[in-house]
Amino acid sequence: MSRKVQNKIFVGDKTIYSANTPNGWSIVIMPDNILIDNYHTDSVHIHPDPKNHIFKVKLRQQTKDEIFEIIKDYLSVSGVLDVEELMEMLK
Repeated sequence: MSRKVQNKIFVGDKTIYSANTPNGWSIVIMPDNILIDNYHTDSVHIHPDPKNHIFKVKLRQQTKDEIFEIIKDYLSVSGVLDVEELMEMLK
């Protein structure tokens, strides 16, 4: 599968990547390895537990760019990643 990173930014100690593939798009927050994507489905979802990739939580339907901006703004203001808080913002 071909993956093209479209955007990569640094916010504090986090790196946010966004990419497109033939099967959808993804956003990854590193080093926490939090994945938000729409792969293989029509719905946007988050994988909040990097150790249990099967577990996912459905999110409000938004574009990749909208979610990327929300994450960027959230990390810029908060300075830390609280996955539960981020999920609430994206639901």
